[in-house]
Amino acid sequence: MEVSGIKHFLLGSIPQKTEKRSDVLQDFKNFILWVDEEQKKLTQLRRRILEGEDVPLHEIVLQAEKAKVALNLLIEVRNKLLEAFNDLMRMQV
Repeated sequence: MEVSGIKHFLLGSIPQKTEKRSDVLQDFKNFILWVDEEQKKLTQLRRRILEGEDVPLHEIVLQAEKAKVALNLLIEVRNKLLEAFNDLMRMQV
């Protein structure tokens, strides 16, 4: 078995992986857009109710819970990101 030194790392001669990597910022943007979409769906249902349309009760409750869970998840993700940022800021270098 041959052991190579760190020269390969320094020269960049190690081939890069060709698989596509997910962009974290794009994923976060998609997540925020999904939460916004769930909130808009709930707003549309509320508007339909106020206009007097016949909307099934289970549809209203289900969409309200979806919007609530999505918003709570977004808030938790934001809190974790802020906590991680604060931890990084407290680190001594």
